[in-house]
Amino acid sequence: MRSNQIKAVHQRDLKKLLKSLKVYDAVTNHTRNCFFCNEIICERTISAVFPYGDTVCFCCENHQCSRRLLDLSKEDDGGG
Repeated sequence: MRSNQIKAVHQRDLKKLLKSLKVYDAVTNHTRNCFFCNEIICERTISAVFPYGDTVCFCCENHQCSRRLLDLSKEDDGGG
C-alpha cells in the first residue's frame, strides 16, 4: 500500500487512534482546528486525520473541506 493512500478507522477506534498520535487531549480540549477552514475540531466533527509535514492535521465534516483534502491527496500523488 502506498503511503499516501487513504486508510479508514471506525468511529469506535477513533479515541485509540488519537491517543496513539498524542493528540487526544488537544482534541477533547477543543484546541485543534480543521486544516482547511480553521473551525474547532472535536471527536464528533472529525472527518479525517492526516499527516502534513511533521504535523497531525484534521479535516472537519464540512463537505468543502473534505473535497479540499481529496485535492491535497491528488497533489501529493502527482495526479490531477
